[in-house]
Amino acid sequence: MPSIKIGHALVCAGILFGAAPNVLATDTEDNALQEVVVTAQRFNSTVQNTPISISAITGEQLDAAGITSIEELSHDIPGLSMRSAGPGQTEYEARGLASSGGSAPTVGFYLDDIPLTPSSVSQTGKVVIDPDLYDIDRIELLRGPQGTLYGSGSMGGTVRVLTSAPKLDSFEGSVQGTLSDTEGGSGNGGGSLMLNVPIGDTLAVRFVATDKYRSGWIDRVVLHPFPADVPNSALPAYGRGNVLSAPVQTVVPNVNTESLDGIRGSILFKPNDDFSITARVLYQHMYMGGYDEFDDPPGPSHVGQYAPYNIDEPIRDWVHLYSVTASLNLGFADLTSTSGYFQRHEDQTQDASESISWFSGIYPYFPAPYSETDITRQFSEELRLTSKDEGRLRWVGGAFYSDDSSDWNEFGSSDAPALRALQPDGIIYWGDLHYQVRQYALFGNASYKITDRWKFEAGLRWYRYESASDNWDTGYFSSPTVGAIPTYKISDNGYNPRFDLSYAANENLTAYISAAKGYRPGGPAGPNYPSFCGGGQTPPYSPDTVWDYEIGEKAKLFDNWLTINSDFYYIKWSNVQETVALPCGYTYEANAGDGRTFGPEIEINAKLSTEWSVAASASYTDAKINHPTSEFVAAVLTNPVAGGIPGCPSANACSSIPILNVPKDAASLSLIYSTNVLSDYQLTARVSDIFVGQAYDQAYAFGIALPSYSITSARVGLGTNRWTATLFVDNLTNKIAELATNNTQFQFNVPQLYRVSTNQPRTFGTEINYHF
Repeated sequence: MPSIKIGHALVCAGILFGAAPNVLATDTEDNALQEVVVTAQRFNSTVQNTPISISAITGEQLDAAGITSIEELSHDIPGLSMRSAGPGQTEYEARGLASSGGSAPTVGFYLDDIPLTPSSVSQTGKVVIDPDLYDIDRIELLRGPQGTLYGSGSMGGTVRVLTSAPKLDSFEGSVQGTLSDTEGGSGNGGGSLMLNVPIGDTLAVRFVATDKYRSGWIDRVVLHPFPADVPNSALPAYGRGNVLSAPVQTVVPNVNTESLDGIRGSILFKPNDDFSITARVLYQHMYMGGYDEFDDPPGPSHVGQYAPYNIDEPIRDWVHLYSVTASLNLGFADLTSTSGYFQRHEDQTQDASESISWFSGIYPYFPAPYSETDITRQFSEELRLTSKDEGRLRWVGGAFYSDDSSDWNEFGSSDAPALRALQPDGIIYWGDLHYQVRQYALFGNASYKITDRWKFEAGLRWYRYESASDNWDTGYFSSPTVGAIPTYKISDNGYNPRFDLSYAANENLTAYISAAKGYRPGGPAGPNYPSFCGGGQTPPYSPDTVWDYEIGEKAKLFDNWLTINSDFYYIKWSNVQETVALPCGYTYEANAGDGRTFGPEIEINAKLSTEWSVAASASYTDAKINHPTSEFVAAVLTNPVAGGIPGCPSANACSSIPILNVPKDAASLSLIYSTNVLSDYQLTARVSDIFVGQAYDQAYAFGIALPSYSITSARVGLGTNRWTATLFVDNLTNKIAELATNNTQFQFNVPQLYRVSTNQPRTFGTEINYHF
């Protein structure tokens, strides 16, 4: 452990403010904390030397922590939150800028240099893919608006997943195998393979393959007869019958299974030191038997899905990604071109038996499978010029273009005689929405060292987007005006600036202040309202913008045995895009008013000794719509079951409304022990706990409280440089967390039933890794 002399508190203060930077020493320099190299600003730097709010984790650190998805990683990153219904169904949010409203995400998502954040008016528009994290070089998470370099989808931050590049000078490979068992479910398993093959001196190929299976743990309980309080009017607010006392016809166990298979390949061609070209391809297919959701009622005490008919609710998700990156040394700068094509195709079905009867008034229930197909396609091109990493002035500039289109098709039908008497073809609803947006941008960012300690940075992005939508529908619940709606077009342009001033007191402390603007496109008119909502087209909504003001510091203590990175931000959010749930069960997007969000964020990493280390993070987020529009308040309070909205007891006394899906507080803590045993083996043990505070969501009504939760995990491993064997237990206390409500609902919302997304129960397992 570092040799700490008497008066160490004064010495620490000296380090932080410029005195005695070398008084403290570690036993050996190799025992210090690992510095992670990042390229968030398009230059090589480290987290500690980059004067912005950024977190980064290497592939080796991901493996050591047992993190296999971005969703798991999000709990360890201060200020980052998520809204999830399981694998491949997660929206990421940062600093209280929730993406529950609007058609575009608030956090950008990049796989290498390809943006995967399409602005799509569809069920998957804001839900990012869930790439397998085997053989990842690192993940970078940037907080705050990143529009200068990363565009409109990065209003609240950016997640960058950087895969391992092919190596020209070595043949290498690795394999991984995992077996586990989930409480209340059954066995899980999977395997991954990586090969890196050099071909001559100028060509190398890297290949990754993955095949995984996760058992489900949620049962579908089919009841007959199904209990229902039959309504007496067209749109009543009434309760669901007692499903726990109804006769059980059949039980389908573990419906929410997941199977994932995928390949990722890259080819590097580098004929000389001045030119290289890398081509990448990714294919991934995921199949789920159903979402990770339970019915409420009866709620978390009986984790299950209760239905009048045995209707499967599968989800299939295909992802294709192709990209080419070329880099050329021009002497004074590097020229980089990145072209990418991304396609995602998702099919899913839900049981709409309850909701259809509630809206149609046809009882008893009749079987009503309701399906949707989402197809998103995106082409993007970025041309970037980056100065050399020398001198006081460093700059980057370029141009960006993307063409994103989506098709959202919904279809529901039934052979029920009662329905066919009203609709001869039995079509409940059939609609198709096509949406396209083209984005153009020019950007530049430059930093200048005024002195050896002071540095000023500024950036500007000019953007323009053009979007168009058209849709048609038919069926029993279609708009009174059946058929196609004329194409609706919108466009906008503007500027996103960023300013940053940093001061390096010494090599151990950097402080900075910054101001940055973020932007998110508005949306065109959406699908037609069904007949019971009065018909017509859902209205368009305007862009929303933020100004983020931040002050932060990055400190290294005891020769980098301790790092403390913290910041405080205040964000002014204008024209907040929010989802409005109507009493008829439909939703639409609207500008809810002006909001604000603020809070502190902190990350601490420490080596307590050569064997013990600790990592901790925490954040507090106060996010509200503090100037809601009268139209939004009226729409929210019109809902007959919207009663408990904090700060909004009535239309005349609505001072503020909480921004949905934002936990007020969150924290994580990991304790790690590592030592050599039997001279040649490394023993590592880790215990981690994450805490997520209370948040609010909506289903049929606005403002449903989601309770706080805490989840603990542990793992212990033994290995050498070539192999490791690990035993692990996830969710040690078997906590049932409530993550979100009805975030996967594409059929009609009804007041008597919410679907609540939840986490995986306690899971024991083992993992074997081998490198060659």
